[in-house]
Amino acid sequence: MTVALILAFNLLAGFNDGGNLLATLLPSRVRPIVLWLWLAVVVSMGPVVLGTHVADTIVRRIVTPKSLAPILAPATASALLVVLFSWWRRVPTSMSLALVGAMVGAGTAAGSQVLWGGALRALVGFVLTVLLGGFLGLLSARYGRQLLRRFRRGALLSVLLLLTAVLEGLAYGGNDLEKAIGLLQFSGFALQRAVFLSALSFALGSAIGSWRIARTVSSQILRLRPPEALYAQAATGLAVLAAAAAGIPVSTSQTVDASLLGVGSAENPRHVGWRVVRRMIFAWVFTPVASFLMGGASLWIAVRLLRV
Repeated sequence: MTVALILAFNLLAGFNDGGNLLATLLPSRVRPIVLWLWLAVVVSMGPVVLGTHVADTIVRRIVTPKSLAPILAPATASALLVVLFSWWRRVPTSMSLALVGAMVGAGTAAGSQVLWGGALRALVGFVLTVLLGGFLGLLSARYGRQLLRRFRRGALLSVLLLLTAVLEGLAYGGNDLEKAIGLLQFSGFALQRAVFLSALSFALGSAIGSWRIARTVSSQILRLRPPEALYAQAATGLAVLAAAAAGIPVSTSQTVDASLLGVGSAENPRHVGWRVVRRMIFAWVFTPVASFLMGGASLWIAVRLLRV
């Protein structure tokens, strides 16, 4: 049951996060099947290249490992429901905030030892990474145009788009994907099998439902052209890589959105879909609060009603 919930959560990550990653690739006009294959391969390489620091944080630094086992299923189910609601409303939200909020909520309800320092570190890391993504997006848009003018724009732009897309995909695999990897390892799976199952479930989710979010991000936040996509990918990859190196679970999808805001602000603030932005910010506040409450309620239901 617990393993099924973890895989379902990661499948939904393919819906939500996969859509944000694909959004910056849509301007390349590459066939969708090629984009999906690229995404599946590069993301799966993230934990191999960058290590599993974030996975260790998820299972050891939010609640104590001894306290995690009885709350894992209710917490994962709660995070799954909150993110599913956001996906249904076509609002990209944070899988990290949902999972951490649900773990803390379930742990608090169970009287388990919640490591508040680790939870606060995850929350602060999320905020700082989003801000860093927006700032780097702003800088890359302002100075990237000067770089592109000095070279043959078409050839250079194609190469840079490929390189930054790989950077962004590896960053996601080394951070967001490791939530499922860490939980699967805690549930008894070897690292190699946990990576394989996490990558497979993410790939399936992105194949099924990612285009819904991708179109929202690429058209309603900022109408992307190849240069803007390049700036956003570079900003996102660098910001999330920094968080992964520090072992801080953050949200690549929200960093993508923040970098697009930075790029759009540098180009022309009027081109930014601020109405969608307001909905996203509301989701960022709503997600941890709703996940915390849902986590506590799910734990109570599991213990009192289902006698788990």
